[in-house]
Amino acid sequence: MTRVRRWITWAGLDRTEWWLLGALGALSMVVIAALLTKGREITGADGLLASDQLQYFTWIRQAGDHILVGNEYDMRPDNRVFLHPGFLISGLLHRGLGISVPLSYLLWKPVAVGVMFAGALAYARRFLPAGGQRHAALILSLFAAMPVAAFVAWSGWGGKPRQYTFDFITGEMWSGQYLWGYLMTGIAVFLMPFVLLAAERRRIWLAGGLALLVAWLQPWQGGTLALIVVVVEAIRWRRTGRRPQFGAVAVPVGVAIPAIYYFLISKYDAAWELAGKSNAAGSQETWHWPWWAIVLALAPLAVPAALAYRLPARDWQATAIRVWPFAALVVYLANVGTFPYHAFQGIQIPLAILAVQGVVSVWPQGRPYRALALGALALMTLPGIAHKLDVARNSVHVAGDPYFIFPDEQKALTALEDDPRPGGVLATTYDGHMIPYKTGREVYVGALSWTPDWGDRVEETRRMFEGDMSAADVQALTRRSGARFVFTDCRAGLRDVGPLLGPLLETTERFGCATVYVLKR
Repeated sequence: MTRVRRWITWAGLDRTEWWLLGALGALSMVVIAALLTKGREITGADGLLASDQLQYFTWIRQAGDHILVGNEYDMRPDNRVFLHPGFLISGLLHRGLGISVPLSYLLWKPVAVGVMFAGALAYARRFLPAGGQRHAALILSLFAAMPVAAFVAWSGWGGKPRQYTFDFITGEMWSGQYLWGYLMTGIAVFLMPFVLLAAERRRIWLAGGLALLVAWLQPWQGGTLALIVVVVEAIRWRRTGRRPQFGAVAVPVGVAIPAIYYFLISKYDAAWELAGKSNAAGSQETWHWPWWAIVLALAPLAVPAALAYRLPARDWQATAIRVWPFAALVVYLANVGTFPYHAFQGIQIPLAILAVQGVVSVWPQGRPYRALALGALALMTLPGIAHKLDVARNSVHVAGDPYFIFPDEQKALTALEDDPRPGGVLATTYDGHMIPYKTGREVYVGALSWTPDWGDRVEETRRMFEGDMSAADVQALTRRSGARFVFTDCRAGLRDVGPLLGPLLETTERFGCATVYVLKR
């Protein structure tokens, strides 16, 4: 016990901070642990939208094989231009050590937990004294899930569309969602405090290098960092007459490198140009954030945080934390990048610290107030987390994306992977999410952002495998797709398309409830 206490003391965390670190680690494992209890083989996806993680797996496999990543969802010759440091490391681990693609990605989970906790703690320590204030800021930064989403869902106010809107907004803000499948997001967002702390201390290479990494992993957060530093240096110049130092300029310079890279591939690569259009604000019917919904989502933190703006900003970092929320809003409103909604990621970090500062500035401290503070923290965390867990459960139950894979499906996909004959695969959208990373083959329809004419292809394949498409139309679609293989999984309700393929069919290979149809060249 004495050794444990010495180690705890050496780590520099108090008892509450250790509990919070453990709680964050446990939260990161909730979904995947629940999936494992089903006793079935899992695909490895554990996010609210499994299709995103399955696309990451496809990128990891490609990165391990080719370094650069191309589009496996368009049935066109590969044009590999995408370099991603995190997925490249996972790909090299997969290829070099022989571990599975999902495991090579899940190894980032403890890294994300550590970076997220360390980033939140470092920034809280910069502004708040040890004890209750710091603990409250940590809880809000890491666990607060805006309660408005739970209220809308449980009350039924506005129905499913409104619930989706608030789930969307609060999900972009909630740190827990980063740990459910979006590990690179969690790492990038919580590296932001380290960038700002390094910039404040004029550590040029550290600030610039971390800013480059953040922008490479999450361009929106890179843009936010650059804007924060530029505004803070401008304010400092106006107040003191001192010109910006290179230690701070290193941040926008670091951000500019991946920003230019992303801009170039978005203009000159067909896949990234398609992704930009598919992910543009409002490109999908449900992607709409009314201003009043944003206000309701932000209010529980923004209102108490506003109280802190009454206090003087006495140094560089105190100005930076006040600029941060507005910089994020500017990046969101600027509507740049392929998915501007991601600009809200990380806004909870400064708001949490400012909220604690604001409340403390007007609220006397003492035992009765401590109980009210604990009640407020419970309200800011427990209902929202309970609702997010329910959303995760529903995502798995609805089975719109593949969280599980049947043994016969795995046998069929292994056969597709091992088949020496080249060619892509025609399958349902459900299967299209996992076929590329399982087999290394392209698919006709898969990820929304990288599939040409995604809506039309989803409907075509649905009618082919689940609807009433005629044999002539099935053959026409199959020819048009350019596929060499057709795949059907083990879900109930799928048709035996073999007789519909007619003269196009070369052989039929059955693996229990899964089937691979080989087409003539």
